[in-house]
Order: sequence, then structure tokens, then C-alpha cells
Amino acid sequence: MQVLNFETDQQRFPRNGDHPVPETATWRCNLAALSQRRNVLFTANGANIYVWIPKGSGQLLGSQPEMIIHPVMKEPDAQGYLDPSKPHTINHIIVDDLGVDEVLLLATDSGNVTGYNVESIFSAINRCVKFQHTRPFDGVEVKPFFAENVDLSAWGLATHKFARLIAVSSNTGIITVFAFAMVDEASENENMSDSSESSGAPDTNESGNIWLSINSPAQLNQLKKQMPNHRRRNLRLHYTGHKHNIPCVSFANFDLDPNGTWMVSTDIFNRVIVWSIWDELGPLRLTVFGARGNTDAQRGWFVLPVDPRRVQRHRFKIDACGCELEEDEIHGRTIFDVSGMNEHLTDWSPIMGLQTSKPPVICQPLPDDVFSPDCLVNPRSASKFSSVEHNTHSFAERSTGYSADVSSNSDSGSSASVDSESDKIDSGNTEVPVVTVTLCERELEGSYPFHPHNPRFFPVLHFSEHNITLASYPLDYDLNITAQSPLRFIRREGGLIHDSCDRMNMIKYIPEAGIVVAASQKGRVAIITLTWQEEIGHSFRIDWILPFNSQEPYPRVPLMGLAVSPMPGFEIPPDIPCIPRDVNPKEWLQFDYRLLNPEIDGSSDSAPSENNLDSTSIPNTKSPSAGQSDLVSSINASGPQSRKFYPTMQPKEEEEEDDDDPIFTIPELHAHASRAYQPHEDWHGWHPSRHYRLLLLFYNHSVMSYEFWHAWQN
Repeated sequence: MQVLNFETDQQRFPRNGDHPVPETATWRCNLAALSQRRNVLFTANGANIYVWIPKGSGQLLGSQPEMIIHPVMKEPDAQGYLDPSKPHTINHIIVDDLGVDEVLLLATDSGNVTGYNVESIFSAINRCVKFQHTRPFDGVEVKPFFAENVDLSAWGLATHKFARLIAVSSNTGIITVFAFAMVDEASENENMSDSSESSGAPDTNESGNIWLSINSPAQLNQLKKQMPNHRRRNLRLHYTGHKHNIPCVSFANFDLDPNGTWMVSTDIFNRVIVWSIWDELGPLRLTVFGARGNTDAQRGWFVLPVDPRRVQRHRFKIDACGCELEEDEIHGRTIFDVSGMNEHLTDWSPIMGLQTSKPPVICQPLPDDVFSPDCLVNPRSASKFSSVEHNTHSFAERSTGYSADVSSNSDSGSSASVDSESDKIDSGNTEVPVVTVTLCERELEGSYPFHPHNPRFFPVLHFSEHNITLASYPLDYDLNITAQSPLRFIRREGGLIHDSCDRMNMIKYIPEAGIVVAASQKGRVAIITLTWQEEIGHSFRIDWILPFNSQEPYPRVPLMGLAVSPMPGFEIPPDIPCIPRDVNPKEWLQFDYRLLNPEIDGSSDSAPSENNLDSTSIPNTKSPSAGQSDLVSSINASGPQSRKFYPTMQPKEEEEEDDDDPIFTIPELHAHASRAYQPHEDWHGWHPSRHYRLLLLFYNHSVMSYEFWHAWQN
């Protein structure tokens, strides 16, 4: 983790400056988001979206945005909830993928939800530059692809890339899922075999979408009979089960669940609901997360399923959790308390304003890797992890006892692990033999009681006001790993922040790196590594707490938002533009693809250099057979090697279909293609991983920026 810059409020907006200070709304969720494909930052200021281009090695923002967008409201006369005088104040923004497009979504206090195509915004900025318009550019020419209203103050936002879904939660206690049509009905009737699916987001000039509303179980059952594989209509589905405000909703947004079957949500009473959205409009499982015994009355603020493959695998529990476990069992639930994980961290203090022994340096040079090979913050911390297990192994052995390649193909099974003493480890050799552990296929011994044979769901990470909880198997076993109050602190001097800001409501998940960035609005940020250890299963460990204590003085005001994206030069390349339809899944698939937005300035150099994917890129894997079989997905280096997720969206009438001729859904085709699509990027061969930047934006408009990456070898 390397400090890039601290841009103060006075540096950005000096008192005698010419640029007006943007409005900042109070007591909201995350109001900042970065594009993963372009060097563009979005901030929500009042009812407007400010578009910034971070500049230079310090990722400077300055005082002048590139563009100001005044979002289109579906219901311009809708009333506000928190502040009736400013009904369209933005509560939350996200940038994420929808189909092959990257989109910006915003939710307002009036219940309006609007979506823009990021590439359209980027192209509009380039046009304004070309014609020498005056900054900040007027975003009136940028048209939304999505504009809807969910009746009352909207908060939670989520997308599902492959299934083309948008989920919105509101203070009505209802979650609304917008499912975009993926097949052009006209071309379907004409049997145009060479047609392709839509990108997921409709034409960016089209915001008047027509939705087929699904409100009852009967309507949902009829939907499943009519459209088992390809959606020909835009659907609006309503899910009820929460009794209170819902600040967060999330999908299992990765290729293990391509059809968007699974959704989780949390309300302010800390209740967590798992939904199977194509089966029921009500909850599949309701539980409560929190501290040991769930006795504290905390509010739930964020919850997300995590990809079980994208984890660091460890030999020892203490490395996976960062501390010795405290085990307890309350009301039949096993609780692993890992609250002591903060004790091994350096350069932080539970009391803001209390200096450590390190000198106060604004841009302190830090180690080149965010996590050292031994998975500790730094080598000198190893002495704090004394245990019987560690005394039997040298430091060099532990540093090479596993391999975690977060950028490898998930189907390749290339992530390495070492699980037996018979494995030969040469501390001077970076190559580690691949040893696969399949919990689903071996006899479970008494020492490993926590892993069900066929887990039906993904690990779920939950954030309340103060606590972080991970449920490895939320549908199968009451096992929680909890860190109590890892970010709570006392401000010893100046800048008193109201206790209402002491809540972890700003979360950014980076699946590729197996990292979660979580922030309390009171001003502290945790860099969390997702881990796996054979006895306890999935876990997590805090590796850094920001801002560093050596960065004093830092802002004494709440966080407005956090944003994470690849550094310039490491942007995620464009997705596959065309997903073929009507392809026999038994044949090898070959995709032809093209660039949607080629740039003259060479900014699309990270796009693929070949014109075709090799025909062996897509394995001949069977899709779920109609009505009963599961989507079986390989899981490498995280424990279970095969895991079943169900149900499928196939009607019962097709149960007798020949298994030799399975039908792939369009989301499944897209997921398979994305998994196999590994374009060459310029940084390959020069860096061990993609470099990321983290921007912390405070209410007084000061900005702290960081860069991080890992040094794991393939």
C-alpha cells in the first residue's frame, strides 16, 4: 500500500478561488465511484453528478470538474424523505457492469433511480474537448438508458453483469429487480440465426422503457413457463420480506451464478435475507448477523456474496485471520471471534490524533506489495504470531507454503495449495506443487466439522454499524466469523463527528484481487483480504487501516465516499461485444469480436490483439439439464472443488429433454466467454498483478489517494 497524495480542501478550493464549492449532502451512503475502464471519477454533489479526471501520479482532482450532469428524473414531482426541500438529493451511486457495458447508477431521496452508460459520458467529454467547450461541460447531451421510480427514498443499488439485472431497495421495504430483455423479439420471429443478444443496457438515447410487472407467485410461475431461457420482455419484479428500511441489496455477481439466481439484502435491524429470485418473490432464508450471540442492537448497512475462488489460501488459522481465534457456541451457532486481528497492524491508533513512534510524513514510502508473501503486514510482525503451529515451521516455509494467483483463469485450477507435510517445499523456489483438496468428495473427519458436503450458497460478508461478519455457508450451517468494532475509534482532539456517522456503509469489492475495501463514514477504512483455511473454511483478515497514523494531520470530517479502480495503464479491457446465440453447446465455440469504441489516441490498446479466440478457449461443459440439474462450477484453492447452485429457470415440462443436447442460456454463454476471454494487457510480464488506486473523499472536499497491488506469483 503506497500513499500517493493528500489534496487538502484549501488546495482544491482556496478561499479566494474562482470555482464554486460543490454541495455535499449529509448522512448518505457512498457518493463516489470510479470507472474500471476509463480514467473517470464520479461524485454525487447534492442532486448533481460531477465528473472528474484524476491527473498525474498524485491523482489530483483540483477544483474544476470536467462535466456536471443533472440527472433525469422519472418522477420529477416526487417528494423527498430525508429533506423534503431537496427531494432529488442523491443517496448512493455505483459504477458496475451491465451486460458488456459499464454503467453509472444513482438513487435519490425521492425514489428516482437513473442509469447512464459510462462510455457515453466519456465520449461526450471527448466531444466537448474537441469542440473547445468551456469547462465544466454541460452534461445535457448525455441521455440515460434507465430512469425509474421505486415510490420512496431509494438506497441499495446492485447490478448483475451476466443476467442483466438492476436491483434497487427503498424505504418501502420492497426490493425491485429490473430484468432487461436480452433477445430482440422481432429478430427472434424472423429466425435471424446471426443475430446477437443486446448488450444488457438499452440504447443510451432510450429511457422510456416498458416493463412487465411481476407482483404475485402466479405471475412468476407463468413467467417461468413462457420464458425459460431467453427474456423477450423487460421485467419488473417486486420482492417483499423486510419490514424496515433496506440500505443494501447485492447479487452473486460472478460467473458461478450467471443467471442471477441469488440475491442478498440487509435492513437497518440487521436482518439478512437470501433470495432465490426466479423461484419465489419472498425470502428463502432470513437470519441475523452481528456480534457473538447477536445480542447487540446494531443496524445492518451492507451485505454481499463473495466469489469463493478468489481467496488467499493459508496453512494456519492465525494467518487466515490475523489473530488467535476465540471460539464460542451460542444458541446452536458457532462463533469464531477474530476481533484481535488489529493487534498486528502497524501505523495506526485507535485514538485519532495519537501519534505512533513513526515520524509524521505525508507521502510515506511503503513496501512495494500490499501483502507480503508471508501474508503478514511486514516481516517484523511475525514475532507477534507465536503459536505451536508456527514454531514447527520456519518463516521461509510459511512464506512459500501456498500460491494465490487472483488473475488466473478460474477454470484452469492453477491456484496452488499445500496441505500435507509430505509436500516438498523449497524456500528458494517459487514453484509450489498443486495439491487440490475437495471437501465434497472426501470423508469429513471430526477435526473439520464446519464444511457441509454440498454447500448451496456462497460466503456472505456482512457489515453492521461496527462489526464485520462472514458466514461461510449461510444456507447450510450456522457458522459465523466475526470481528467486533475493528474500525471504532475515539477522536481525541478537534473535529467532533456525530455518532450517526459511525457506520460501515461504504464498501467496494474487488473480486479479481480477493480484496474488500470497507469504510466507516466516521473516517476509517479497512483493507480486508478474503482467506481460506482448511479447518475454519472461508475467513477474512484486515491488513491495513487507513488513513495511516503517520499521515497526520488528516481530515477531521466524515467520509463522503470511497472509490476504487485500476490505475491508469491498468484499466480493465473491454468485454466481449457480441455473445453468439443458437450455438450448439456440444461444439467448440469460436467468437468473433470487435471494439465498440475504438479510440484514435490509443486508449484501447488493452483490447485484444487477435481477431478471434482460439476454438479451444471454451470447454465443452454441459449446462444445467432442464428442471433438475445444477450449474456445477469448479472452485479452485478455496476448499470445495465442485459446488452445486440451484435452481435453474427451466420449466418442469422440459424435464424429459435429452441430456445430450442441453440448452445454454445467454447469461451462461456470456459467463463462459468471459471466463475464457483472457486478452493480453500491456502490464502483463512487467507487474505481478493489476495496480489499483483508492480515493477517499471527505465532506470538506479533501482527498486522500493510495495505490496498491500484490506480489503473488503464478
